[in-house]
Formats: sequence, structure tokens, C-alpha cells
Amino acid sequence: MFAFKKTELERRIGYRFKNRDLLALALTHSSLRNEDDYLDDIDSNERLEFLGDAVLQLISAEELFRRFPIADEGELTEMRRVLVNGKFLAQKARDIGLGDALKMSVGEHESGGRRKTSILADAYEALLGAIFLDGGIDSARKFIERNHLIDIDEHLESDSHVNFKGMLLERMQARGKQPEYRTLDSSGPDHKRTFEVAVFGEGREIGRGKGPSKKAAEKAAARDAVEKLNKSKEHND
Repeated sequence: MFAFKKTELERRIGYRFKNRDLLALALTHSSLRNEDDYLDDIDSNERLEFLGDAVLQLISAEELFRRFPIADEGELTEMRRVLVNGKFLAQKARDIGLGDALKMSVGEHESGGRRKTSILADAYEALLGAIFLDGGIDSARKFIERNHLIDIDEHLESDSHVNFKGMLLERMQARGKQPEYRTLDSSGPDHKRTFEVAVFGEGREIGRGKGPSKKAAEKAAARDAVEKLNKSKEHND
């Protein structure tokens, strides 16, 4: 049954391990050591978690550096924080059914360990570390692109700590200008309104977005403007 789960997991993540022991190790939680005395020296996924964390930090930083060429160090750091946040990693682990494939003690299992955010986040990093050792940096990057960064835009936009309005304001002020937000439309019933906002700079529209509130729509418009500025910079470079 466990072997089937490992095979199914490989199908879901789009990667087939050459060294099956690495996959087994990535799926072994440290609680298994407490199962019986003879398991005291069993290896767990903790070292792979350490490695996977470093790989995820690197590849996420590389992707953000490429995607947001006008973002400064602080802005890139904040966006990377969103992508390596434990809750986000745990959700990605749930998306691929990682919890069901883990080996853990009976006690941990009965206490809901397969659903715990911390355990899932750690296992996700361990899995990435195992892929890195098994297939190298290119395989690790493909895994992250397929399973982790597929909805990067939506996730960054939904996180309240990523200040796209601040990023846009800073860029505009560097040119001696100020962004101007205008509400274009609002529709839907009072309990479920949708607002559409455009942001203008130097007399022309530079971004547009929608949201359930004016604030959310303004943020979406600012993000749209920032992305267009990024693309413009990439083209000019």
C-alpha cells in the first residue's frame, strides 16, 4: 500500500526517482523513532528538509529576480517570504497528497499528524531536497515550477504583505510623478460587489484591476502596472 502511494505521489509531482531510497527517506517523519526501541537510530527527513529549504530559497529568489527586475532587495525579500511561508508550503503539500504518503508513528498519525501544517511544510521541503539530490538543480527547478510557482501571481496578489501600491508609488516618485487611482465601475449585489479600478501615471492608464473592494481593486491595478513596468524594462534591456 505504501509503495503504491509512493508511485502515485511521483505521478502527481511529475518526477520519477532513480534512487527510491531518497524518496522513502523524504517521506519518513522523525516521530517514527519513538515507535519502538529498535527504531531509535532510524533516519528521518530532517536533513533533507534542511537541504530542500535552501534549494527553495534559491530557486524562488531566482524566479522573483527574473520576474520583477524593478523590485529592490527589500521587495524581493518580502515576496520570497510569501513563497516559502509554512502555510503556503503545507497547502502545496496537501495539493499533491503528501500527507497520506508519510511514514510516522501511530501516535502522531492518531493526533492528526498527516494534516499538521508544520509536518506537511517540512515534508514538502524534504521532498524537494530529495529531488535535488536525485536529479540535480534542473529537476528541482522543474518540480518547483510545476507544483510551487504555478499560481505565483494569484498568491502574491492575495498576500496583504506584498505592497504593490508602495512599489508603484516609489517608481513613480522617482520620476517626479504620483499614481492616480480611478474607480471605473462597480457591479453586483451589495454583499458581493466587484470594483474595477484603473491607475494612471503621467496622464495615461498604466494598470487596471478588479476586486471585492476598492482597496483590493487598487492593489490589483498597481500589480498590473508593476508587471507592465517589469516587462518594459526587460524589453528595453
